[in-house]
Amino acid sequence: MKKVVLAILVVTIIGAMCFAAVACVKNEPTVVTCEELTMLMEGNYYVGTEGTVDLSVALPGSDYSITATNATLDGTTLTVNGAGDFTLVYKPTDTEAENIQADGTVTLKVHAVEGVNVTDWASLSSNVKAGKTVVMQCNITSEGKETVQIKDVSSTIYGNAKELYLNSIMSGTVKNRGNSAFDVVGNGKATFQDVYFYGYKYAEGEQVVLETCEGYGQFINANNDDSSVRPEVTIKHCILENSHKMVYIKGADCTVEGTVMRNGSDALLAAETAGVKGAVLNVKNSVFANSVVCGIILCGWTSANEDSYCTLNLDGFVDIYNWKSRTTAKLMPKTEGEFLYNLVNGLVASELKKSEYNSYFTKGADGEDYVHFGIVVLATGDLKANKSTINGNDGQGIQLVKKNFPLPSAASAIAKTCDLYCIDNNNITIQPTATLDDNKSLSYELIHGRNFK
Repeated sequence: MKKVVLAILVVTIIGAMCFAAVACVKNEPTVVTCEELTMLMEGNYYVGTEGTVDLSVALPGSDYSITATNATLDGTTLTVNGAGDFTLVYKPTDTEAENIQADGTVTLKVHAVEGVNVTDWASLSSNVKAGKTVVMQCNITSEGKETVQIKDVSSTIYGNAKELYLNSIMSGTVKNRGNSAFDVVGNGKATFQDVYFYGYKYAEGEQVVLETCEGYGQFINANNDDSSVRPEVTIKHCILENSHKMVYIKGADCTVEGTVMRNGSDALLAAETAGVKGAVLNVKNSVFANSVVCGIILCGWTSANEDSYCTLNLDGFVDIYNWKSRTTAKLMPKTEGEFLYNLVNGLVASELKKSEYNSYFTKGADGEDYVHFGIVVLATGDLKANKSTINGNDGQGIQLVKKNFPLPSAASAIAKTCDLYCIDNNNITIQPTATLDDNKSLSYELIHGRNFK
């Protein structure tokens, strides 16, 4: 992204007369959305075979009992001695718990895996770096600033819908960004399932906007320039919110399924060309909401070779709640610097005021004009750099219309194209003023998909 910013800056200075347009543009901030989200698990509660589980902490309640040949229960202490399935019955403290019966009990199918039960950051971090499977048995908060590197090993984190609060690693400012919480490098393979990622947690009523929020790092980073290795990331049934980018991929493979990414001070999911085989993103039955820039961004650089362009494969449904008004549409995040942020976005807003772009907009319920910022494909330098491929944008679940985004004319010498894939104004599936609200229908669809008529 920085390459694009600098390119636009250089040519904008050459065409300095455009700067005057910035002064009259009001750059409105992006407000954080804080409606609580919950996710349904796929049917199993996970436990590891290493270390015991205190059920009173993992599943608060009483009257625990199990039917198992590979586990024992002593009071509230569960010990598992082999992989496999068994049944757990208990009375949850939460009287409105999912699948609660008339007698106040819940029956869970428990899936035991060869892995480590963890209840603190030190144990989670050390075991993940060692390539072990870990199973979260409570909410966990990161400690210190050190990134967890997953290098040349395979690790899976089963979150059991617990929270992974990563502010100590990711916290930063506009000028000094935070770190990535997890770096997947070399031949590293990382799977995250049923994890609630938080870069920062906002208090109820807290007045904050994304451009100046905490949590300026990234949750997951796979940045690779080595053709002899190939990192892989899988994110399944997770929530990721309050960060800069949520996930950044370069020269790696990433699969996102049944997942929600929300509140980003840049694009939510980003892929970039590399000097090796390009980034491949597979996105299925997922939701992106409330980004300063866009839901998904694919960046192409001139230096890339034919095999290194980005590929985005879409499947099922992909909902993107990210409509922008003429004064909130942004191409650059604030972390690129206050001057560039105001200059570039001011020029973009000036372009969007022109009548030839009226067809990009639709009226919201509040009477204001909105354009949908779904997926952005950028290219710099030679047009050959913009060979990113998007597959699956023609099914019932995903029908985004391609539009040429109005880059300032002075930028065309270097920043060649900016393609915007957005909701068709003639077939609006998500209203301009709609926000992502938690509901059981969506939670179910994230796991099982959506039926299309």
